[in-house]
Amino acid sequence: MTLLGLNGFLGRPGGSVEQLGHRPTSRIPVAVDVAMREIGGEAMRRRIWALGVVVLLVLVGACSSGAHRSDPTTTSSTAAPATSTAPVTPNPYVVPPVITPAYVDAVFKVLNHINGNAVRLLVASGAVTPQALSYLRSIYGDPLYSKEVTLATSSLKGDLANVRKPPGDVVTTVQRLIHASSSCIFVEISENYNAVLYRPGTPPSSGYWGLKEKSSQDDPHGLNPTPWVLFFNAVYMSPTVIPDQCV
Repeated sequence: MTLLGLNGFLGRPGGSVEQLGHRPTSRIPVAVDVAMREIGGEAMRRRIWALGVVVLLVLVGACSSGAHRSDPTTTSSTAAPATSTAPVTPNPYVVPPVITPAYVDAVFKVLNHINGNAVRLLVASGAVTPQALSYLRSIYGDPLYSKEVTLATSSLKGDLANVRKPPGDVVTTVQRLIHASSSCIFVEISENYNAVLYRPGTPPSSGYWGLKEKSSQDDPHGLNPTPWVLFFNAVYMSPTVIPDQCV
């Protein structure tokens, strides 16, 4: 996530897409030749499961009729009160007994907002400030943290014309839950950069994130309220299956 270095997209408008090998990437809106460059034109849209709310209304109508009889018999029915069940948003601040894709989506929403805070500071100040470093430290475990800091520094030397001002947050959606335990999560994901870039470009075909249990040294300033930090990231322009990074 810097969650700045746009998980495979550089902030420079135009250019080409390069094939990524198995390597960590950043979500910082980087404008240097270190990953994949954006393709011009319309970006392919992906479904957002975690943040979309689908409400299904089922209307059941019943009617009854009957001829009057000479017997003083009456029939009455009482309609059951209408009920609705609101979707329950998983609590991203605790580890649930059963980890679901919806839970991981909720965790990513929090992590992406922290990353977004770092991105907004970088774009506004034009420098990698101590506060931006604290945000990044709180959501990245090693070795990703040092890579994100390097990319954040490099991104500020390039053209950020494609980055919104202020940039919003990346939206991450779990497509496949590969590994889920109280200490490690590994998922295949899709990501939406519409709130961050004016022209997001063509997204990768396969993307992966690994999350591990957070320790006190991962978040010394207490900026990340979730129990997780990111430790692995890889994206591929063609459909690619990689091994579970939690085992």
